[in-house]
Amino acid sequence: MENLRWILLLAGIAVVLVVYLVSYYQGRRKQPPAPRNKLRSQPLLSETDAVTADVDLTGAIDDELEQLGQIISADKPAVEAVSVVDMPAEKREPAAVADQVFMLFVEAPKGVPFRGPILLGALAAAQLEFGDMDIFHRVEQDSGQEKVLFSVANIREPGTFDLSAMESFTSEGVVLFMQVPGAADAVRAFDMMVESSGVLADNLDSRVCDATHNQLTRQAISHMREEVISCQLQQRVANAAS
Repeated sequence: MENLRWILLLAGIAVVLVVYLVSYYQGRRKQPPAPRNKLRSQPLLSETDAVTADVDLTGAIDDELEQLGQIISADKPAVEAVSVVDMPAEKREPAAVADQVFMLFVEAPKGVPFRGPILLGALAAAQLEFGDMDIFHRVEQDSGQEKVLFSVANIREPGTFDLSAMESFTSEGVVLFMQVPGAADAVRAFDMMVESSGVLADNLDSRVCDATHNQLTRQAISHMREEVISCQLQQRVANAAS
């Protein structure tokens, strides 16, 4: 890139010099003849010579500009390494929308973990189905296709459920989570997740908490819902621009 700058600088100087010479000779043509009593100076260019000089100089300029264009073309990748910010808006690629995960926790009372059979009953009451990744999902049918609205994992690592061992299974809580953008309508999925968290909490005699593990309030729900709407809107704008 540094070599390109020096080449462009030298080429520019050459072009300026040629233009100066053209202007100089044209100015000399318009000067009146020198007085006879003065020393004889070098003969001026004749009209024919002047025209020839103009053609030659113009050709030199064209040659310089052509060489400059060839240099730029040869170093085209470096010249075209333009920041996205400097590109016209219509040529920019639409910015990708970052995935966001929204979570709600249903936590057991301290020292009283959820027992496996009771937890299974609560999950069934909330219309959650055991499936992929050995966790539970809330799904719905849309145009013949099954879409996951949100999922439920064990709060204890690795987050899975072993259905063959639920009789002896205990857990300090579960986490309901959804990703935006996702396969389903984000706002609808969020509303269903809030509803299911309440069903779980009622059946498990527990409480629903936000991501900071504070008890979920109407204000927190409203704030999270606004974030979901914002994410969904950004996704739709990005899709329209692509």
